[in-house]
Amino acid sequence: MPLDTKNPSDPGREGLLAAYQAVREALIAGDGKALRGLYAEDFRSHSLHGDVEDLAAVLDAYGPGGVRLDVFEVEDLTAEVFGEVGLLTGLGSISGSYDATEFRHRVRFVDIYLRRDGRWRYYFSQSTEIVPEIP
Repeated sequence: MPLDTKNPSDPGREGLLAAYQAVREALIAGDGKALRGLYAEDFRSHSLHGDVEDLAAVLDAYGPGGVRLDVFEVEDLTAEVFGEVGLLTGLGSISGSYDATEFRHRVRFVDIYLRRDGRWRYYFSQSTEIVPEIP
């Protein structure tokens, strides 16, 4: 899905989408330095397994020898801005490997970004796996 990435410091929807795209690209590249600059210091997420993870866990997971994404696609992406809070929801498909184990997930997600120091920072994420129905 092409996104407008012209101005990630824009306080509106376009800036929020640009920040989201930058996070997506850094995750795909496994770029810890970029991730550190895009995430809020107090970031946390609720993983597919119900674990609460912080920024240190993300940086560790996407560091050398960590998660490698082959697919990171999003459908039904909605982006809303409420003052200094940005809300993204959608349907995601991701696959790759971690610690020599391949994975593939389809999830519904909500991501929250906060405007801090004049730019959007990734603050919170929650994903719920969509389990295929067995006929």
